[in-house]
Amino acid sequence: MNAVQLPPFNGPSRHETHDPSTVSPLKIFSVVRRHWLAVMIVFLVIGLPACVGIKMIPPYYDSVAALIVGTHQAQFRDLQATQTSLDVDTVAINTEVGILKSPATAMSVAERLKLVDDPYFRKLTDSVPLKARIMTWILTRFGSPPDNKPLTPAERLQVARDILMKHVTILNDGRSYIITVTARTDRPELSQSIANTYADVFLDFKRRMKIDATWRANGLLDEQIVPLRERLRKAEQAAETYREKNGLISAEMEHSGSPGTQGSSITVADQQLVETNRELIRAQADLDEKRARASQMRDNGGASNTVEALSSPLVQQLQGQETQLNARIASLASTAGDANPELLAARAAAAHVHQQIGVAISRISSSSSKDLESAESRVNELTLEVRKLESRVAQENEANVTLKQLESEANAARAVYQDYLGRFAQTSTEATLQEPEAELIARAEKTLGVSGPPRTQYMAIALLFSGIVGVGTALVLDRIKQGMRSPSEMESVPGLFTLGFLPSFTGGLANLYRTPGSSVYIEMVEAVRTILSFGQSRLRAKTIVVTSPGPDEGKTTFALSLAGNTGRSGKRALVIDCDTRGPSAMQLVGLAPRESRGKKTPAVIRHDELARDVLPGVDVMTIAGWKSPSDRMVSPSVIQLILTDLSPHYDMIVLDTPPVLAFPDAAVLSHETDGVVIVAKWGVTTPASMKEAMRQMQTYDARVLGGVLTQAPMRGPDGVASNPIQIYQHYGLLAS
Repeated sequence: MNAVQLPPFNGPSRHETHDPSTVSPLKIFSVVRRHWLAVMIVFLVIGLPACVGIKMIPPYYDSVAALIVGTHQAQFRDLQATQTSLDVDTVAINTEVGILKSPATAMSVAERLKLVDDPYFRKLTDSVPLKARIMTWILTRFGSPPDNKPLTPAERLQVARDILMKHVTILNDGRSYIITVTARTDRPELSQSIANTYADVFLDFKRRMKIDATWRANGLLDEQIVPLRERLRKAEQAAETYREKNGLISAEMEHSGSPGTQGSSITVADQQLVETNRELIRAQADLDEKRARASQMRDNGGASNTVEALSSPLVQQLQGQETQLNARIASLASTAGDANPELLAARAAAAHVHQQIGVAISRISSSSSKDLESAESRVNELTLEVRKLESRVAQENEANVTLKQLESEANAARAVYQDYLGRFAQTSTEATLQEPEAELIARAEKTLGVSGPPRTQYMAIALLFSGIVGVGTALVLDRIKQGMRSPSEMESVPGLFTLGFLPSFTGGLANLYRTPGSSVYIEMVEAVRTILSFGQSRLRAKTIVVTSPGPDEGKTTFALSLAGNTGRSGKRALVIDCDTRGPSAMQLVGLAPRESRGKKTPAVIRHDELARDVLPGVDVMTIAGWKSPSDRMVSPSVIQLILTDLSPHYDMIVLDTPPVLAFPDAAVLSHETDGVVIVAKWGVTTPASMKEAMRQMQTYDARVLGGVLTQAPMRGPDGVASNPIQIYQHYGLLAS
């Protein structure tokens, strides 16, 4: 019968809300369960050899020495030209770490410890690396064997140095000035010796570097001292020669001036001029004083009333005698007459004293005149002398300008010479007192126990890594299989609606349907049958074509199962095996195929030509013999005749047809039925093949009822949303 073609059903599509960029952990677990064998193989192939290899790693012993850098600064801050001290910053610390890591340091350690003769290093030195073995084998294989000459002592020492550098770790955490030196060998005492020797070599190198720098500076200063000394000698000699030539004899007199003014030396002429000026000033003052006396004498009419006369001791003594005599005369005159001899003697004595006073005053007046003349002569002489000295000083001052220049040059040469002498003395002393700008804060100690390797952690990492690789392998295998795994993926095919989702089962199909009770598979087939019987009008069908994109995708099993569920409900169902090229419905239920008696299209179909009750309530008709060998497929007229004859006797008729991508049988026969159900195998049928199958159906204007995803695992990858099997298992239904 012809079915009316309805527009495609656009039901709700779950894949529209699915984010492919997110992977559910449940899906990962499901993938691991599906590929558990591959996961276990990868886990064992990687994990077990790794654990065995880790178990065979020999133990080692770590010993750590700690250094702190930047602890000493230069004692003499003015030696910037001879030695410098690095600022302790990241660059400086990295420089110190680079020195410790340098081959030169490792070579010094190897020489000090004589590692060439150590059994551990001798074993490593004599061993041939795998790469070298491979190269030797290749060269030997191709007829050019390498020249294996024994190593020289220098080469063996170089090899020991290279091995040592691999066994020593130099670290700085970037937040402190501490550098740790960690040595790792198979003996604790050897590790201790290497770490401590590394620290000692580093400190010796730093100390030697500073001493060498100091001695180099000392040599440079010594080379400069001799020419500086000669320069100073010549400068001083030139100044002295010029001084003698110009008579600039220095009196070496230091005199202080105002605050902040340094003392300076003066010449003999300068000193004489100063002294002569002082004498002239004193002589001028004495002259003025004597002129004042002379003027006073002239004004007073004589020298008797002058200060010199009055203050003269002789005059004062004579005046005292005169006063006494006058008093006696007065006394005698009042008591005796004028002829009294005592009165006369007293008057004579008084006259004599008065005469002596006059002589004394006359002498004073004469002396004052002479002193005035002498003072005037002295002032004149000193004035003339000052003028001569001033002329001489002026000449000397002109010559002194050049002398000062010569003395300045001599002083500059003396300052440089003394500075170099001071630096030379400092560097000479500093060379014996140099200390490295680093300290050993912790010497390496002999470890009491094995330092490693941490086998437990390594094994855990190896097992974790192998597990991750195993899971990754499972995901890759799962990704390689591009088949659909959920109804949402099936609905991604335009125009295709998912009718159902069927799990895989164990045992035969006949045993499954003949066993009392129900199972997850039967219940999920029943869900599909219910849609086809009671669903929307566009989905209801009595005669159904079942096909698949390719072979072995479960279409025949689904056709028999759909008919079997109809039979379990107390109705009758017929399965027509239309795959004339390879019928398999009878083999699937464990029976031999039954062919029709006639080789041509019969006019009437006999019911005894059916295989009765291959499943409860299910008959099977195989029509491979209904056509001649020249026919390529079952004729639609034959199917129309069969359906017209048998449809009244069955509640559902299912046509099992060949794969649609290989043969057009399903598309052609769909016009005689109510629609087509396309079966896809879980994880095998790809969306591309399903789209191609839908394109084939649309080419023949076939009505597609929907698709069924079969042979899904019992445990869904994405939960109930994509695999409702879990709901049935929740109700205690058996898997098969």
